[in-house]
Formats: sequence, C-alpha cells, structure tokens
Amino acid sequence: MANLYHEITCKLIYCLISMPITTVLLPFFCMAIGIEVYIVKLCTAYLNLPMYYSCAIVDDEQHAIDVLQDYIEDIRFLKLFSAFNNPFDALKTISAGDKIDFLFLDIDMDGMKGTELSQHLRSKARFVIYASAHLENEVRKIDSSFECYLGKPISMKRFAGTINKLIRLNNLPIKNENSL
Repeated sequence: MANLYHEITCKLIYCLISMPITTVLLPFFCMAIGIEVYIVKLCTAYLNLPMYYSCAIVDDEQHAIDVLQDYIEDIRFLKLFSAFNNPFDALKTISAGDKIDFLFLDIDMDGMKGTELSQHLRSKARFVIYASAHLENEVRKIDSSFECYLGKPISMKRFAGTINKLIRLNNLPIKNENSL
C-alpha cells in the first residue's frame, strides 16, 4: 500500500509541475471542501491509473470459463486478460511481465492440478481464487495460500461478493464509480 501512495505522490508532483496553475489549485480547493469524487477522477485521469483489474481464468471445462467470463464482463472494473482451457497454455502464455489481479483456477484439470499451477503463477497474480466443485476444506488441506474459494456452480452474487470482499479487505480502489 505504501508503494501505491508513493507512486501516486510522485505522479501527482509530476502533474503539478506540468499543469497550468488553475488546474493545480482546483484539486486542493476540492479537497479542502471534501469533494472526494473529484479527487478520484483526477487521479484516474491525470495519473493514468488503470481503469480495471485484470483477470485470468484457467479451467478445463469450457462451460465454467464461459460463466466466469460472463461475470467478469458484467462488472465494469474487471477485464479479462485471458482464458485458458489447458494449464500448460497458461504457463506458456502468462509471462513474467504480466500482472494478473484475479487468477481463477480450477483444481482438477488434465495434466496439472490447479494447486500446482498456482505455485508457478503465484508471483504473477495478486489474488488466487480457486473455482472448484471440491469442498473448501479439502482445498485448504492441499493449498492454504489462496485468497478465496468459489464453489461450483458459481452464482453471480457469490462471484461479485468475493471480488468486492478482496478489494475491500485489501483497501484497493474500485476503479469505476458505477462498479458493482
């Protein structure tokens, strides 16, 4: 969180140096009278903060991918980075420079378990969310390092609640005012 504040501060200073004086004074005036919405929009617009959180799905069942993809499309601040029906394709495609915010993994996949795949992709994902028909307690015995669990079949209410919970618990900004 400290790194985010530092990044915002550095970018804000850069913006202050390069903007006309009226644009510089307006955010401080708005802050003084408590208009937080303006500040959020200013940070988003001038500081080039991303407008979405990226998601990746790895599941060997196309129907499960389709359901998660629909849910991601229904939440305005989420964007699908990629979906894979093969864990080996995910390993080959997601590179070291990619940063996934939400990684949705099935547990039982042909060739490689989702728990094993998460060990390889953990450094590239902010949150690992297992989407599985297994019971959560069984999954915790296998891998206790994941952030959330979605039991199949997944409802939109549970999906949105999980995303909202992770964002809220980690003090992340919701990147669109009409998000959920």
